[in-house]
Amino acid sequence: MMTITTPNETTFLVQAQKGDRAAFGELVKLYQRRAYAVAYGFVGNREDALEIAQEAFVKAYRAMSRFDTDRTFFPWLYRIVRNTSLNHIKKRKRRGETSLNRLMDSGIDFASKRRGPDAKAGLGELRDRIIESMTRISEPQREIITMRHVHELSYNEIAECLDIPRGTVMFRLHGARQSLRRAM
Repeated sequence: MMTITTPNETTFLVQAQKGDRAAFGELVKLYQRRAYAVAYGFVGNREDALEIAQEAFVKAYRAMSRFDTDRTFFPWLYRIVRNTSLNHIKKRKRRGETSLNRLMDSGIDFASKRRGPDAKAGLGELRDRIIESMTRISEPQREIITMRHVHELSYNEIAECLDIPRGTVMFRLHGARQSLRRAM
């Protein structure tokens, strides 16, 4: 799912920067599912992810004057959602709450409707192995694999989200894939 800034989105961004709440509401409509998916990927809990996504949009609205309208909106929003999620996790650890496995209910489904029951069962087993193996690699590796293969971000979008060069994204993704292969 590639992020492409449409003329309407650009208009909404410019208007939102001027304080237009309705225009920002349109941006929320465009990106609320993706913001929720990112938050869920970090916290693994529906209610927390909804709260984090909402909090991230509030932060984005308050910081809208600092947004560069020559750039795409989602990578900027991604960083806000990511940081809000990480802060939530830190607070949860300080309070002593038990962390749930974030990927068990992530909704990743490799099954195809054209496959028979045996193939679907095999893909279910593969999915379970991948999910289990993802828990054995580092958090940064899980994040970059999730960004590329679950959220389907391009290398450039990942680079913008993480504020690193494109070549570093490629290098880290390669290492993360190797770690996942070893974990499997």
